[in-house]
Amino acid sequence: MIDIQNHPVISNLLKKLNPETQPVFGIMTSQHMIEHLILLAKLSNGGIKGQLMRSEETAVKWKQGLIYTDMEFPMGIRVPGQEENTLPELRYENLQKAIEKLENELKIFEEFYKDDKEKSMMHPALGLLNYDEWIVFHSKHFAHHFKQFGLV
Repeated sequence: MIDIQNHPVISNLLKKLNPETQPVFGIMTSQHMIEHLILLAKLSNGGIKGQLMRSEETAVKWKQGLIYTDMEFPMGIRVPGQEENTLPELRYENLQKAIEKLENELKIFEEFYKDDKEKSMMHPALGLLNYDEWIVFHSKHFAHHFKQFGLV
Protein backbone atom coordinates (compact mmCIF):
# COMPACT_ATOMS: atom_id res chain seq x y z
CA MET A 1 0.00 0.00 0.00
CA ILE A 2 0.97 3.63 -0.47
CA ASP A 3 0.64 6.01 2.48
CA ILE A 4 -1.83 8.34 0.81
CA GLN A 5 -1.60 10.77 3.72
CA ASN A 6 2.13 11.29 3.15
CA HIS A 7 1.90 13.96 0.46
CA PRO A 8 5.69 14.45 0.06
CA VAL A 9 6.12 10.74 -0.72
CA ILE A 10 3.28 10.85 -3.25
CA SER A 11 4.74 13.99 -4.85
CA ASN A 12 8.21 12.43 -5.09
CA LEU A 13 6.81 9.30 -6.74
CA LEU A 14 4.80 11.39 -9.20
CA LYS A 15 7.97 13.30 -10.19
CA LYS A 16 9.29 10.03 -11.65
CA LEU A 17 6.39 9.95 -14.11
CA ASN A 18 6.62 11.47 -17.57
CA PRO A 19 4.44 11.37 -20.69
CA GLU A 20 6.64 8.66 -22.23
CA THR A 21 6.45 6.32 -19.22
CA GLN A 22 5.02 3.05 -20.51
CA PRO A 23 2.65 0.95 -18.41
CA VAL A 24 3.77 -2.45 -17.17
CA PHE A 25 0.17 -3.60 -17.73
CA GLY A 26 -3.04 -2.08 -19.07
CA ILE A 27 -3.69 0.49 -21.78
CA MET A 28 -3.65 3.76 -19.82
CA THR A 29 -1.09 6.42 -20.57
CA SER A 30 0.56 8.12 -17.61
CA GLN A 31 -1.76 11.09 -17.97
CA HIS A 32 -4.85 8.87 -18.22
CA MET A 33 -3.78 7.19 -14.98
CA ILE A 34 -3.37 10.52 -13.17
CA GLU A 35 -6.71 11.77 -14.47
CA HIS A 36 -8.31 8.53 -13.32
CA LEU A 37 -6.88 9.10 -9.81
CA ILE A 38 -8.21 12.68 -9.91
CA LEU A 39 -11.71 11.38 -10.61
CA LEU A 40 -11.61 9.05 -7.59
CA ALA A 41 -10.15 11.79 -5.39
CA LYS A 42 -13.01 14.08 -6.43
CA LEU A 43 -15.54 11.36 -5.65
CA SER A 44 -14.02 11.02 -2.18
CA ASN A 45 -13.78 14.74 -1.40
CA GLY A 46 -17.25 15.84 -2.44
CA GLY A 47 -16.07 17.42 -5.71
CA ILE A 48 -18.43 15.19 -7.65
CA LYS A 49 -21.26 12.98 -6.50
CA GLY A 50 -20.96 9.32 -7.30
CA GLN A 51 -23.73 6.82 -7.82
CA LEU A 52 -23.60 3.10 -7.24
CA MET A 53 -23.09 1.25 -10.53
CA ARG A 54 -23.64 -2.29 -9.26
CA SER A 55 -26.02 -4.00 -6.88
CA GLU A 56 -25.82 -3.21 -3.16
CA GLU A 57 -25.04 -6.89 -2.51
CA THR A 58 -22.10 -6.89 -4.95
CA ALA A 59 -20.84 -3.56 -3.57
CA VAL A 60 -20.88 -4.89 -0.01
CA LYS A 61 -18.86 -7.97 -1.06
CA TRP A 62 -16.29 -5.88 -2.95
CA LYS A 63 -16.05 -3.35 -0.14
CA GLN A 64 -15.51 -6.08 2.43
CA GLY A 65 -12.80 -7.72 0.34
CA LEU A 66 -10.97 -4.61 -0.79
CA ILE A 67 -11.24 -2.41 2.30
CA TYR A 68 -11.20 -4.91 5.16
CA THR A 69 -8.63 -7.45 3.96
CA ASP A 70 -5.10 -7.36 2.58
CA MET A 71 -6.52 -7.95 -0.91
CA GLU A 72 -4.78 -5.88 -3.57
CA PHE A 73 -6.45 -4.46 -6.64
CA PRO A 74 -6.61 -7.21 -9.25
CA MET A 75 -4.68 -6.57 -12.46
CA GLY A 76 -7.05 -6.03 -15.34
CA ILE A 77 -9.85 -4.62 -13.20
CA ARG A 78 -11.94 -2.22 -15.27
CA VAL A 79 -13.60 1.05 -14.41
CA PRO A 80 -17.34 0.38 -13.98
CA GLY A 81 -19.22 1.56 -17.05
CA GLN A 82 -16.14 1.95 -19.26
CA GLU A 83 -15.95 -0.14 -22.40
CA GLU A 84 -13.07 -2.58 -22.72
CA ASN A 85 -9.94 -1.26 -24.49
CA THR A 86 -11.14 2.35 -24.54
CA LEU A 87 -9.76 5.42 -22.82
CA PRO A 88 -11.63 8.61 -21.97
CA GLU A 89 -10.59 11.91 -23.53
CA LEU A 90 -7.89 13.71 -21.58
CA ARG A 91 -9.16 16.71 -19.64
CA TYR A 92 -5.94 18.49 -18.69
CA GLU A 93 -3.46 20.35 -20.88
CA ASN A 94 -0.56 18.07 -19.99
CA LEU A 95 0.70 15.55 -17.46
CA GLN A 96 2.19 18.18 -15.14
CA LYS A 97 -1.13 20.08 -14.93
CA ALA A 98 -2.90 16.80 -14.17
CA ILE A 99 -0.40 15.97 -11.40
CA GLU A 100 -0.89 19.43 -9.88
CA LYS A 101 -4.67 18.89 -9.95
CA LEU A 102 -4.31 15.48 -8.28
CA GLU A 103 -2.14 16.90 -5.50
CA ASN A 104 -4.71 19.66 -4.96
CA GLU A 105 -7.61 17.18 -4.83
CA LEU A 106 -5.78 15.20 -2.13
CA LYS A 107 -5.44 18.38 -0.05
CA ILE A 108 -9.17 19.04 -0.54
CA PHE A 109 -9.84 15.46 0.60
CA GLU A 110 -8.06 16.07 3.93
CA GLU A 111 -9.87 19.37 4.41
CA PHE A 112 -13.25 17.84 3.51
CA TYR A 113 -13.04 15.28 6.33
CA LYS A 114 -11.17 17.45 8.85
CA ASP A 115 -14.18 17.96 11.15
CA ASP A 116 -16.14 14.78 10.46
CA LYS A 117 -14.33 11.55 9.62
CA GLU A 118 -17.60 9.61 9.65
CA LYS A 119 -19.32 11.36 6.76
CA SER A 120 -19.53 9.15 3.70
CA MET A 121 -19.23 9.62 -0.04
CA MET A 122 -20.39 7.18 -2.70
CA HIS A 123 -17.87 5.01 -4.52
CA PRO A 124 -19.43 3.66 -7.75
CA ALA A 125 -18.34 0.06 -7.11
CA LEU A 126 -18.02 -0.17 -3.30
CA GLY A 127 -20.89 1.96 -2.02
CA LEU A 128 -20.61 4.54 0.74
CA LEU A 129 -17.12 4.99 2.20
CA ASN A 130 -16.13 7.08 5.20
CA TYR A 131 -12.75 8.79 5.67
CA ASP A 132 -10.90 5.72 6.97
CA GLU A 133 -12.34 3.53 4.22
CA TRP A 134 -11.38 6.08 1.57
CA ILE A 135 -7.83 6.16 3.00
CA VAL A 136 -7.56 2.38 2.56
CA PHE A 137 -9.12 2.57 -0.90
CA HIS A 138 -6.85 5.38 -2.11
CA SER A 139 -3.76 3.72 -0.62
CA LYS A 140 -4.45 0.46 -2.46
CA HIS A 141 -5.63 2.24 -5.62
CA PHE A 142 -2.55 4.45 -5.82
CA ALA A 143 -0.29 1.45 -5.16
CA HIS A 144 -2.01 -0.45 -7.99
CA HIS A 145 -1.48 2.36 -10.50
CA PHE A 146 2.00 3.24 -9.25
CA LYS A 147 2.94 -0.41 -9.85
CA GLN A 148 1.31 -0.13 -13.27
CA PHE A 149 3.85 2.56 -14.19
CA GLY A 150 6.84 1.17 -12.31
CA LEU A 151 6.87 3.93 -9.69
CA VAL A 152 6.97 1.42 -6.81
